[in-house]
Amino acid sequence: MNIFRLVLMTTFLCLASGGLAKGGDLSAGVGRVEITPPAGYAMGGYNFRPGPSKGVHDPLYATVVVLRAGGTTVAIVACDLRSFPSERIVRITRERGLADHVLISVSHTHSGPLTWEDKSWPSSDKSWFAGTEDRIINAIEEASAKMFPARIAAGSGEIYLGHNRRKVDESGKTTMLWRNAEKVPTSPIDPTVGVIRIDDQTGTPRAVLVNYACHAVILGPDNLAISADYPGYMARKIEKDFPGALCLFIQGGAGDINPYLDKQPVSQNGFGEAEKMGLALAEEALKVTRRLKPKAAPNAAIKAASEVVEYRDRWDDRKKVRAGLTTLMINNDIAIATMPGEPFVDLQIALRDKSEIPNTFLFGYTYSAGGEWVGYIPTIRAAVEGGYGAGYNTRLEVGAGESMVDRAIVKIFQFLGKLKGEPSVN
Repeated sequence: MNIFRLVLMTTFLCLASGGLAKGGDLSAGVGRVEITPPAGYAMGGYNFRPGPSKGVHDPLYATVVVLRAGGTTVAIVACDLRSFPSERIVRITRERGLADHVLISVSHTHSGPLTWEDKSWPSSDKSWFAGTEDRIINAIEEASAKMFPARIAAGSGEIYLGHNRRKVDESGKTTMLWRNAEKVPTSPIDPTVGVIRIDDQTGTPRAVLVNYACHAVILGPDNLAISADYPGYMARKIEKDFPGALCLFIQGGAGDINPYLDKQPVSQNGFGEAEKMGLALAEEALKVTRRLKPKAAPNAAIKAASEVVEYRDRWDDRKKVRAGLTTLMINNDIAIATMPGEPFVDLQIALRDKSEIPNTFLFGYTYSAGGEWVGYIPTIRAAVEGGYGAGYNTRLEVGAGESMVDRAIVKIFQFLGKLKGEPSVN
């Protein structure tokens, strides 16, 4: 089977009419729920952690933005978690008519709990995982019940806070550069800070989405306190500067990107360094947020398509990996493509370069349409070069990442009306 051949399992395209606001208007709703696990819960992210969590340094949240226009409703959920694939949240949200499309994005903090790996803690009939699903569903429902006429705008800035952790020498040999305290230049890297600002009709910010590509791993395996790592500090700073607004951190193509001070020991100011990075990212995001001026769109529209695509398992042709993908376009000005795993940064760059939409964002680490958590999503070149997440600890067939980008680009051109539904000689 050719590595680029995809089998389309399901496709869901929602362009129906209706909604809270009158035709052509954009509506939004926001909400938040705490999802911090109790002390004693196993933590995720590091195989060599000495034990379960012993307490909470800073709480974890799921923050929700629901957007509706032209009859299409999308719920975006940003979680302070390492991963959270939940078909149940997607299914129930659709069944209740709360949203046609659900994006469950995670910051990928390595100081949070195990999630899908253990759904039965502390007991199968009362698990933290199932309880968190319920809380997120309720938060989506509450946000949907408090919709307001909204305005939206997007833009970007840039800041260098991390490095590419795969070091490829002139001979093509790859070694892992987990930590780069000296800030030696590496490549590829993408310093882009994407921002989506959502205001109410008075011009007051109600939600700020920040999209950046860097692993949330300043805190290492010695840390046994639950924490959102640097994205938590970033969100709190933005919310302090914009009272009444909620901040959502959306991880980008961070599969091969680490912060300079990877795994900073707690005894060596680990939390202080996480705060320092979070505040630096917040300052750049705030610059972008302040210069954005959301305006009412006379013909607001959300176009969205979700599908589950089946790929081969890279190491076993008999096995398949099902990846749920969603592509959104808002007002022909903002485009979003999701991937349910850890995409390498070159995929983020490629998506933006191929798109004709001014503000195009890769939402990595985002479960949406169904399928499973697919793990690392390397580029073809990275797969050839090898290294962590590229030559091992990855299971997708080579080329899957590029195909995901291309599928999103095709959808964007369809949304723009540039791809016809029938043959044409013109």
